[in-house]
Amino acid sequence: MGDSPQRGHQDHLVEQEIEKAHELANTLTLNRLTSKHKGNPAVDLAHILKQQANAYPQLRGSLEQAVQRKAATRDRERAPERSAKETTQTSCPDAQPEMGDFLIDGPIQITHPLAELAMGINKAIEKGKILWKLHGTVVLGLGASEVVKIGTSLDLDEVTNLSYINAYVPAVPAPSCLGCLTAKQRTYFFMSRSDGVTLETLWADLSIEDKLSIKAQLNTIFHSLRKALRPPHLSQDGMPKFGSFASAICKDMRRQQRMSAATIRNEAQFNDFLCHQTGRSATPWVRMIRSAMRDDHRLVMTHADLHPRNIMVRWEGCEEEGTGRGRERRVRISALLDWESSGWYPEYWEFVKALSTINVRGKMADWLEYLPTEAIGTWPVELSIDSLLDRWLG
Repeated sequence: MGDSPQRGHQDHLVEQEIEKAHELANTLTLNRLTSKHKGNPAVDLAHILKQQANAYPQLRGSLEQAVQRKAATRDRERAPERSAKETTQTSCPDAQPEMGDFLIDGPIQITHPLAELAMGINKAIEKGKILWKLHGTVVLGLGASEVVKIGTSLDLDEVTNLSYINAYVPAVPAPSCLGCLTAKQRTYFFMSRSDGVTLETLWADLSIEDKLSIKAQLNTIFHSLRKALRPPHLSQDGMPKFGSFASAICKDMRRQQRMSAATIRNEAQFNDFLCHQTGRSATPWVRMIRSAMRDDHRLVMTHADLHPRNIMVRWEGCEEEGTGRGRERRVRISALLDWESSGWYPEYWEFVKALSTINVRGKMADWLEYLPTEAIGTWPVELSIDSLLDRWLG
């Protein structure tokens, strides 16, 4: 009975923490709606409201469970019979083995503003689902509306580029940047979760009508990108910088990614960068290729990795069984992913890079026919020159 007042006090503290967790869930949900409204006051909120109707109860429940588990941990720490092993344990005890590998460990350095929800990432990781994995990089779903990309060699330009797109071109469908942190050797990049599946997984089964619809949607998206006004991102001599939106680093992905060592201020310098291979002297063949490269293309906002694996799509329309109206369903683009290579590049770059990793004898062989060429143009000469460069650079 002597412990009752203390127990009552502890219960009261837990209730207060749960109330704060509920407040946080409400704040995060309202912030997301507010950000969409700020980007476009006339935006149709039907889809995001439907998404939040499913995600909000999960978010509220997840935060409440995190509070309760934290309280349970405090109780165990106060128990006199707790073993030395339990006392020194710092990892989450009941994490799934495959997820335990990704828990945040060690001193944390926040590299970009971080949504408060992400501070409880270890709790969310325990219940996370692996959505994508390649080498040392993994994308985990943290519920219906958030994901985290984890890796030891993530390109932080993806964070700043995505933030740039969110801020300056809100009409472009892209994940919302929720923040980034580093812990020991790992980087954790938090984003909103995009609906649907990749276009690559559906492509072979889509009708010509569906593919033409995708092309039209991409034209609209890339018209928006190319109409975006360039902010005062100028060098001292008044010449614009090429490359990523914030870092101004130019990237050229082939078998390996090459990055510019110095700021590039004009297309002649950009072409020199493309023709340079560290440790190798330019051959007469390369000098011939360089002499054929134009230096007068417009500089435009570019995604630079327009591949169906980086396009998320979902089905919209009638889904009622037995109605006979299944043909009314339409495929819609929900997001463009992977913005780490994006930035300011010559106007032909989007077209060339959209085809650079396509297998011309594979299931994506017809991708060329459905590129948004009304917006990005058709550049066969530049594509041919780039193919010759690719043979030399490897």
